[in-house]
Amino acid sequence: MSVAHDYFLNPTSSCSTAVSTAVEKNYPVPPHGRLIENIFSTVTDPGAWSAVLRELIACTNSRSARLLVMNADATRVVSSIKENLDDNYHRQYTEYYVNACPWRPELQQKPPGRLYSTYLHFSCSQSDFLRSEFYNDWAGPQDIHHGVCGTIYRDSGRTVQLLVQRTGGQGHYTEQDTAYINHFVPHLHHAFQLSGQVADRCARAEAVALAAESETLPYFLLDNSLRVIHCNPGAEELLGVDTPLIFRDGHIGVADEVCNQRLQRLLKDCLAAAESRAFQTTGGSLDVPRTDGARLQLLVRPIHPDIPALTAKPAGYVVVYLYDPEAGIAVDPECLRRLYSLSEAELRVSIAMLATADPAEVAKRCFISLHTVRSHLKAIFAKTGSNSQADLMKRLLTGPARRR
Repeated sequence: MSVAHDYFLNPTSSCSTAVSTAVEKNYPVPPHGRLIENIFSTVTDPGAWSAVLRELIACTNSRSARLLVMNADATRVVSSIKENLDDNYHRQYTEYYVNACPWRPELQQKPPGRLYSTYLHFSCSQSDFLRSEFYNDWAGPQDIHHGVCGTIYRDSGRTVQLLVQRTGGQGHYTEQDTAYINHFVPHLHHAFQLSGQVADRCARAEAVALAAESETLPYFLLDNSLRVIHCNPGAEELLGVDTPLIFRDGHIGVADEVCNQRLQRLLKDCLAAAESRAFQTTGGSLDVPRTDGARLQLLVRPIHPDIPALTAKPAGYVVVYLYDPEAGIAVDPECLRRLYSLSEAELRVSIAMLATADPAEVAKRCFISLHTVRSHLKAIFAKTGSNSQADLMKRLLTGPARRR
């Protein structure tokens, strides 16, 4: 194993010598303090990556540069920063040409922790490159003839690659050029490592704030492994009485097996929605039986803090609100009707939802069909701006219509 690869896997090794002296030890490394200063500015300011790329272009006599945050297998671009590249060409690259580069398959096999000259370190010759689809349709029209590329950071969920390019007139990257750039790779690695830690802490704090809002029900906040990482005092108090909830190794469940299966599916669906940033599901509600015959309602919603994707892994969280219909939380029907312009039938369904999350049970309480309940719910969602039963319940129980 090369020292560069060993450094990548063990970032506590000396960053000042790991790459430059072991991988290209025959070449001196000129100091460039301003670039290193800019690199570490990105830890708290992701926007500083543009300055890093500009400085890197200037000090290596290059044409353009790109920083790609990819999925773990490095087959798809999740987010990116680029300098001196046309927006349309860059979009074409991230959507298609990223996997059409002649050196892309070989790059996957090269040890991470350093960059490689496309002219010197790949089996694709320059003449073959000039005949490729990638050159003729993408690189050639931009006068991109040479590059250095490599993986500078990798964790369980993402791979970060840096690519720097030159025109035909600027010439290929020599061993000494490549050694100079590789001097900065340990600093880039550390910056991504640190920025990820900072972003994770910010994401967790924002997730707690989003779950709590201005006034909230008792709740548990779950991270991307569906482990409970935070709960408010109200949730702790509720657990002090007879509860159907169970906790094992930090994970939440319910004693009733059928309800527990539904809960676990709902948690996984919400987590997938939060991590995808698409919110295909907005959560759901679940009635859980208690030993005393009463029921506890669980309102499950996905949460996605707005943290820049360049520095943070997809931050998916799930919040589980607890509502005890016997707790005496009351809603002013007239205020609720005026607030959302509800019809009398829609108001009755809304009030019934406070007693049960089961639409079939709501139908029995209101003496209407299940089809009618669902029709009313659709109208109620539209009028209240809710996306799910869980969202509606949260609005009813914590909104202006709640009796204080």
